[in-house]
Amino acid sequence: MAEITGEALLAALRRPATPDTAEAQVRRYIVERGLAPGDRLPSEAELATALGSSRLVVREALRALEAVGLLGSRAGSGWFVRPFHVASAARAFAHSLAFHPSALLELLAVRRAAEADLVAEVADRLAPNDLAALDELVDRMRWRASRGQIFHAEDSEFHRRLLACTGNQVALALVDVYLGLVEEMYQRGLAQPAAADLQKIAEAHAGIVAALRAGDGALASRLMREHHASGQDRLSAWLAAQAARPVESDTNGYQAAVSAALLWPGPGQ
Repeated sequence: MAEITGEALLAALRRPATPDTAEAQVRRYIVERGLAPGDRLPSEAELATALGSSRLVVREALRALEAVGLLGSRAGSGWFVRPFHVASAARAFAHSLAFHPSALLELLAVRRAAEADLVAEVADRLAPNDLAALDELVDRMRWRASRGQIFHAEDSEFHRRLLACTGNQVALALVDVYLGLVEEMYQRGLAQPAAADLQKIAEAHAGIVAALRAGDGALASRLMREHHASGQDRLSAWLAAQAARPVESDTNGYQAAVSAALLWPGPGQ
């Protein structure tokens, strides 16, 4: 695959002038009238008259906006502006990555940066019950590690709970997408941590909690980055091995796993 330059990515990101479609007109109608989450839109017939379009075209525009989470419909009541729901936004984003070849590594890079920064900010703000919950997860990791057992569930819950403590819904949703994708990768052959490394991984989580309890955000951030680095090495090696496989043998490979995880059932489905 040819390398995509930064300039090409920027060009792809820049939006062209929005055509005057019915969907764009409905968006403009919402903005110009200051409609807020929970507000009801006019009927399809009224909107069609206001926009100078047909009811069929307006209905399709409303359904398109429903698909991206902007609108919702209620039987017998019509169409309403939806409140922002981060899980819905994350699912739509995840689906769009289904055929992106570097999705997993790029999500991991975003995850590393987000968690490292956010954990530093929350170091002196965690409530005792939050720290206790993280301690319990670490204890469960240690218990499983001592028996040579993998602890994906505890590991994922640790990071989800920690990010929930930051209150950053977008970061939490993106990490949730990533964790769901990695879980699918494990089903498709992604190398599990070696038994000898399990205790080290558990203690890495323990170190993060200790730094948080001490209010040392800089240390917590550094430990979080180091923790993710080992996972990235394992993931990169697996992806390199997948890339070296013959195309015809790729039915259970990386791209199939990405598509399965992000299209169906997909995170949060």
